[in-house]
Parts: sequence; structure tokens; C-alpha cells
Amino acid sequence: MPDRIRADRFKLQNPGETVERVKRFLRTHKERTKARTLVLGLSGGLDSCVTAAVCSMAVGGHNVIGVSMPEKETWNKANIEDAQYVARKFGVRFKLVDITELVDSTQHISELKRKHGDRVAFGNVKARVRGLVLYYFANFYGGLVVGTGDKSEIMLGYFTKYGDGACDMQPLADMYKTTVGHLAKYLGIPARVYAKQASPGLWPGQTAEGELGMSYERLDMILWGLERWMSPADIALDTGLQTSTICMVRKRWIGSEHKRRPPLSLKLGYRTAGSDLRLPYSV
Repeated sequence: MPDRIRADRFKLQNPGETVERVKRFLRTHKERTKARTLVLGLSGGLDSCVTAAVCSMAVGGHNVIGVSMPEKETWNKANIEDAQYVARKFGVRFKLVDITELVDSTQHISELKRKHGDRVAFGNVKARVRGLVLYYFANFYGGLVVGTGDKSEIMLGYFTKYGDGACDMQPLADMYKTTVGHLAKYLGIPARVYAKQASPGLWPGQTAEGELGMSYERLDMILWGLERWMSPADIALDTGLQTSTICMVRKRWIGSEHKRRPPLSLKLGYRTAGSDLRLPYSV
């Protein structure tokens, strides 16, 4: 009998073992690359707080730098306080960087002036400024940038290319948002963190579920089925959702594949870097 979609699919059967695997992943990659620190954006949201916690548990909080990067348009005191709380709880080195001036400076470029009110394009500028700041800290402290994206957002392409998608490793990349919420409870992350509405914080009032069109609980069930090549009709049968809704999610998943791959290369020679010329990490 084929696997069926159920809400309990997203609960960790052995959270302790999962945490150990994530810790081993982080620690091994840090050692292989001879990095001194792990650097991540610490927004005060679910994914970033869980990532900060497991990074600390893997390599020690003194080797982890959590960077909060607010700016005037979306400044949220509660999120900053949540980020600070989690940093203190897990011994993470906390940095607060107001990126307002960096963001504002981009508007001096004529083509980036917000004449047409394109909040998505300008929001992506903010995300890429955050990436710039994270890589500055990583370079300065000899570290790696740890991405905080979860499987739900990565499958949907719900991230900014070369923004929050820019990182050296992603410990939550194979964990659905719903599962990350269960892990947060296990790790002792405050309820106010995993209960708040997820948001990239790129413009006022932005929420992830508002943009994606449904709750993460429903999205994750659809994505779980798509991952297993279930047909939209079978997913609809299991979830009670409209087939048209499932097809919409599937279209977004397929259409965002370019965001999950390295830049395309034209093959002209014997082996092509990043394609069929990939080297193991030095040890």
C-alpha cells in the first residue's frame, strides 16, 4: 500500500537523533573547510532561531555569530528581542546591524529608484544586502554562512536568489516548516517564536502564508505528496484540498527549479566546473 499523507508525517519520531545528525553535519563541514565560526542571520523567526540553537549545540555558542539586520521600514522590536533572547539562551554571539543606510544607498542608483512601487524588486535588494552583511562577517571571522531556509520554502522557491538563498550550508533544508516547529518545541525555543506568523520582513505587513496563499500545514502536505511523485488527484483525495490548488503549488515548485541549481554552464570542454568536474573537500 502506498504512503498516504497524514499530519503526523511531520512529527519527529526521534527528535534527539535528528538533532545529533544535524550537529554532526554542521560540525563535519566546519572542520572540513577549516572554518573558525558559523555565521547566520538571526531574525527572531522560527527557522533562524532553530538554526542558531543547533549551530550552538554543534560547535559551541562562542563559535556562532547571529546577526540581526533590521531596517527602518520593517523595524520590529519584538523580533529583535526574540533574537537576543535565543542568542543568550544558547550562548550565541549576537550582532545587531541596522542596514537602513545600506538599503537607502541603493536608491541613489537611478534604475533602483522606487518610481513604480515594485516592492518585490526592492524587497529582494534588502535580502541581498543582508547576504552582503553576513558574508562580511564570515570573511572577517573566518567563517561559513549557514542558511536558515526550510524544505517548504526551498521547494516553493520562496527565497531571494543570492539573498537569503546565499549560504554555504543549510541544516534545515530537508525539514518541512511544520517539522521545524516541532523541533523548536523540543529545543526549548519560546512559544512566541514558533507561534508568530512567518515573514521575510521585506516590506510592512508581509507574511509568508499570505503570499503563498495557504497555511504551512496544508502546503507541507501537498509538498510531501509532490516529493513522492503523487498525482494532484491522489493528493486531493488524501488532503481534501481542491485539485486546482495542488496544481498551483506544483506549478510554483517546478517553475522555481532555477533557484535551487547553480548557474548553468555551457559545456565546451572535457569536464565542466561544477557539473562533471567536482572535487571532494580537502581533509
